[in-house]
Amino acid sequence: MCSYLVKMYLFVRSIRTQMSASTGSYEKMSIATRLRSVLDHKGLSIKEASDLVGIPYRTLQNYLLDEREPNAKAMGALRTHLGISVDWLLTGEGSMFHGVSIGGTGPESANMQEKAMLELFRSLGDAGKREIQSAAEEKKRLMDVEQRLKDLTEALADSKRPA
Repeated sequence: MCSYLVKMYLFVRSIRTQMSASTGSYEKMSIATRLRSVLDHKGLSIKEASDLVGIPYRTLQNYLLDEREPNAKAMGALRTHLGISVDWLLTGEGSMFHGVSIGGTGPESANMQEKAMLELFRSLGDAGKREIQSAAEEKKRLMDVEQRLKDLTEALADSKRPA
């Protein structure tokens, strides 16, 4: 039984390593993707956002195409005119908008996150959608395997305890 658990542990660890290497791009959005989700959330076109923020259309387009990253002046304008949290824009951590509480666990926050994810998913082509679905299914399968491993480890520990 112990040999089985060791093999299972090594198997799960190898899958986890492969998953983190292959799905890292899904877990960490780029500045361009986060900026696109803000424009989608606010219902703004590139032209409308360009006019509102005071950034040239082509420059904003380059940010959205991930050909350039906003400089400090542009980030200040995005924060001021769109209310974007610069921390969130750079790292993806915290609240999307400046001044919104970072609680992150309430239903409103979860709903916003789900909406942003759904908008991103819908913006992908069929191949991209299949990749996302495949990665999500693999993640779910991995979580199930980890839970089974945890249960087996607990059962083994219980069986070794003196009565």
